Amino acid sequence: MSTGLPQNFPEPIQQKLIAILKQKSKRAGELALPFLPESFPLNTRVLFPGYQKYVLELGSGWGEFTRKMAQREPANFFLAVEKKLDRILTSTRKQKQEQITNIRYLLLDIAWFFEGVFAPQQFDRVVINFPDPWPKARHHKHRFFSTALAEILANITTPGAVLEFATDDYAYMREAMQVLEKHPQWHNRVAPWHASGSIPNRPQSYFETLHRAEGAPIYFLVYGRAAH
Repeated sequence: MSTGLPQNFPEPIQQKLIAILKQKSKRAGELALPFLPESFPLNTRVLFPGYQKYVLELGSGWGEFTRKMAQREPANFFLAVEKKLDRILTSTRKQKQEQITNIRYLLLDIAWFFEGVFAPQQFDRVVINFPDPWPKARHHKHRFFSTALAEILANITTPGAVLEFATDDYAYMREAMQVLEKHPQWHNRVAPWHASGSIPNRPQSYFETLHRAEGAPIYFLVYGRAAH
């Protein structure tokens, strides 16, 4: 059974990482999903039935965007994936204060652990907000958006699902666009090789607000998954 861990990791390192993630997930509280490789692949439609749509956010940060979306769409379920425990603890505390019930969290670094974590065809929307662009050339290898990621997202989303990618870094936007334009399952909902400067009625994340205040251009990629 898949553990969601890179297959090239030696077994002792895999077991150590699993133990760390199990411990951190417990510390994240009752709104966080436990990290149990034996339960992979996860299916949020089975774990949390009864919602109209299921939304996955990769890199939810402090959770302000997730909470705004969940409040606007109470009939939808949101799973927020974040690699830093302190951010999840902040997010869950504020979620409880705001009495939001349709968000859960998964503590995970998707640059390392993602393949095999989710069952196929379960998410109707995937949101990626301002991932670290790692602007220096020697750090580009740390960028997590790749052909492999686009393939995984095509596998775990439903036919007709929407993928939203937001960044203020033009080079990273072009890199992600090149991946998606070449993928047979993803189709640009604006026009081929086009990005948008905004998405109507979309709440702003912390980083979008910050970058706009600095006068930086914002790039949104919006792709739809093939209906078949």
